[in-house]
Amino acid sequence: MYAHVTHILKVGRNNFKPPPQVDSAVVRLVPKWPRPGVAFEEWDAMLRVCFGRKHRMLRAGWMGRKVLEWVEGCWRETCAFNGVAVDEGSGSVERMDVEPAANGGDHSHRGTGNAGEEEWDGIMDVDDETNNPQADPEEEEEEDDDDLPDFLKQEAKTANVSSSSSKRKKRSKVAELVREKVRKVLEDDTGFADRRAVTLDQNNFLRLLLAFNKEGIRFS
Repeated sequence: MYAHVTHILKVGRNNFKPPPQVDSAVVRLVPKWPRPGVAFEEWDAMLRVCFGRKHRMLRAGWMGRKVLEWVEGCWRETCAFNGVAVDEGSGSVERMDVEPAANGGDHSHRGTGNAGEEEWDGIMDVDDETNNPQADPEEEEEEDDDDLPDFLKQEAKTANVSSSSSKRKKRSKVAELVREKVRKVLEDDTGFADRRAVTLDQNNFLRLLLAFNKEGIRFS
């Protein structure tokens, strides 16, 4: 994403003592300039979820309960930045009239208007190739802690006390709304639900990030 990578040479495992189980390589990294207009923190957070278990289908990685709770938090944060009120009862959103930031700060990079209804400004142009695999929309994985990215494991430990009592609690309307947004991104918008992270290239991941952004989801 941020550098041109060139393979220089292969380094066999027997060049190390003790020898590892795999061979190594020397590569050259040349930073790209200007840098692509993608926030590193957001790009990194999305890839950590995708590659949590790189040989699992993306649907399994993204539809787990703890990952969906994290995505819901990201969506709520985006709504707050853009003055969008979330109706906890119906799961709907409504634009609020808010005063401009005193320091002239601009949070427009977090989204625009009603989340999930107005399209966001694109991050960059990517190829448009769409698949639409059939899948069960009600399927939800109950993931083990070992399946989670490290930063989500820390959040899970922090919330461990309350999670045991709320584990069986019925999903709220907001949670259902966010779950549908994730399903739409994976199945309808990109067609990547039944693909593994290791089979996707950089353009595919850019399409995935752009699709999440258009649904009002910015990762933090």
